[in-house]
Amino acid sequence: MAILGVDISKASFHCCLIDGEIRRASKFDNKLIGYRRVLKWLKAEGADDVHACMEATGPYWRGLANSLSSAGLRVSVVNPSRTAHYARSQLRRTKTDAVDAEMLADFCRSQKPDVWKPPAPEILKLRAFLTYRRQLVKQQTAQNLAIAGIDSNAALRRIHAVQLRAIAKAIAAVDRELRSFMKQYPGLRESVAQVQSIPGIGTLSAATIVAHLPVDRLRDKKAVGAYAGLSPSERQSGTSLHGKPRICKTGNAELRGAMYMPAIVAIQCNPTMKAFAERLKARGKPSKVIIVAVMRKMLVLAYTLLLDKTDFDPSRA
Repeated sequence: MAILGVDISKASFHCCLIDGEIRRASKFDNKLIGYRRVLKWLKAEGADDVHACMEATGPYWRGLANSLSSAGLRVSVVNPSRTAHYARSQLRRTKTDAVDAEMLADFCRSQKPDVWKPPAPEILKLRAFLTYRRQLVKQQTAQNLAIAGIDSNAALRRIHAVQLRAIAKAIAAVDRELRSFMKQYPGLRESVAQVQSIPGIGTLSAATIVAHLPVDRLRDKKAVGAYAGLSPSERQSGTSLHGKPRICKTGNAELRGAMYMPAIVAIQCNPTMKAFAERLKARGKPSKVIIVAVMRKMLVLAYTLLLDKTDFDPSRA
């Protein structure tokens, strides 16, 4: 099997093809025509059976990964932290796009990462809605911060009010389209309702969990916390290093962000989570540790409901 390492950025991507002892390198534009050209290049090189490997760098990898997967290639999308540690273990001192592509090819050949499967089309559309809405909310927050220090300039305040109304109108429009979209997919709507049945989780948080939690790929409950970067990370070695335990954060930031406010609410209004938090507090755990533990427990519960296709039952929590 030929191995294709891909170092991808916003505008372009570098490729390194390893086929036996032969190594070839090339560069393509990160757009549709570039995806077509890389497939033609692979065909011209005689690479019929290919395992491609790339990093999950922002949103830039998604178009190429979908294109290669649709063309029948095996595609692996790996955490950049994993490949960074691999590069250091190989004592690589040079870092360029071409060198990184070759490193990814070597990583793929030696580590044999799991094959990535593209999400269902409705999941991709749901993610797009949520991403765009989140950007609008960020704009709204930025506008409020920008005007906070301006007290006496009436003209600027009028402009600010117009911009805020436009952003609020756009958010409301996205929410309407999102509700209409979910009505078109009963299975998606049912999954969101199952997660939302957990007291403390609202519609948007439930939709984010459904959009970003790959239930079919996670082997158990422990893997759920690790996937979201909510697993504890300890720093202790010998007698000199005794760091405080922290969450690893090596995981899906969208899920972590979606679980924070539901955890805060659940500690107040969800009897199951409130009792869990009180037990941790009685053991002397700090507030931040308790919140993270509740976040993790709620996400695992959401995973269980989606796996079993059922609603929340307090007696089983």
